[in-house]
Amino acid sequence: LLLGVVLAVGPLAPSNGEESRQENAAGQTSALTDQVRKELLDARETAWRSFFQKDLDVVERMLAPELIAIQQNSDRWDNRTGLIALAKAMNEQGVQLLRLEFPRTEIQLFGDTAILYYTYIFETGLKGKSVVDGGRGTEIFVRRDGKWIDVGWHLENGPFSHVNGEWTRIGEALPAPSRTAPQ
Repeated sequence: LLLGVVLAVGPLAPSNGEESRQENAAGQTSALTDQVRKELLDARETAWRSFFQKDLDVVERMLAPELIAIQQNSDRWDNRTGLIALAKAMNEQGVQLLRLEFPRTEIQLFGDTAILYYTYIFETGLKGKSVVDGGRGTEIFVRRDGKWIDVGWHLENGPFSHVNGEWTRIGEALPAPSRTAPQ
């Protein structure tokens, strides 16, 4: 009988601020405005392109000190120091970014934290040869001092790739390079 009374009355109201914590937990995501979406897409674009720029200050500004990156086809995880060294080595070797596309992007916003889920295609060139790569990514940005910085990502080739404007199962060839890389 006591159980029936409790069920009929319902749970007791939380006290000491617990109600506001529960309300905040229920409304987890923040509204994604067009302006914030543009800022995040621009931040991702800058982060990717920064690895191919002669000025390494850009990559250093974009990558958070606590960054963790899981790259496709790699068994180790990278950190900021290793990725800045990678950008420097690519620059010294003359690796060029020839194409960068993000065919699909979904964004979840939680206050000053954003998670981007996307597909990507990029083409790099070195000494007259180019390579096309594609896959899926999850990337996390945090807004600090009014700017979105990259705190981590996970890239993978996934079960699909983008070929000739269509998604195909992995194992089928990626599209041919769009052009010959400058020598």
